Amino acid sequence: MAMKDMTMDIEPKERRAPNMIWPVAIGIGTAMLAGGFAGYREAAAERGDAVLAAWVGPVVAILIGGLALAFYVRRHADWFRSWSPRKRLYWISLILSGALGFVAALVMQAGGGGTGGLYSNAAMTPTVAIALSAMWVVGLTIALILYHRTVDDHERQAYHLGALAGFYAFVFPCPVWWVLWRADLAPAVEAMPLFALSLAANAIVYFWFKFR
Repeated sequence: MAMKDMTMDIEPKERRAPNMIWPVAIGIGTAMLAGGFAGYREAAAERGDAVLAAWVGPVVAILIGGLALAFYVRRHADWFRSWSPRKRLYWISLILSGALGFVAALVMQAGGGGTGGLYSNAAMTPTVAIALSAMWVVGLTIALILYHRTVDDHERQAYHLGALAGFYAFVFPCPVWWVLWRADLAPAVEAMPLFALSLAANAIVYFWFKFR
């Protein structure tokens, strides 16, 4: 009986999953910090004070958020190490894709029209435009390669159906909007609303077939 109790005592305990609220909070805090920098910069410009470059705020916010996320991962390193290599690559691809969109939105907000930067057609500096383009193409290519190397047949089917839904969400409204604009019945065609609609349709169908 004593030997049985000792055996039970030395058995390794199952690792508990870390609280996932913290990564979400870090993301929200990073966005709020970047927005605070942008608001302060706009207020300083209105007063006629000297202002820093528009990219400084997002870069500082992203660095602080990245450090906070790195501390979170380091604190729960044992739990993350228990994942299989395939699971690690899968989540790296998803996190990289989300980070690309998050960083791009922050940079566009600061360097492309203030708080409406994501849907603004305001002028953008060549440096910001080239950096965003390179980041999007290179980063998304890497994320997709990792993703397609790790998914199973079920998720691949959900991904394909979501992509088809996103394609239809673009194909139907785009030419209609275009011909209505040519007849002065609608405003000029905008790329970002169509892009957002396509992503929304993609996500809804993908998650439906993935988790149903």
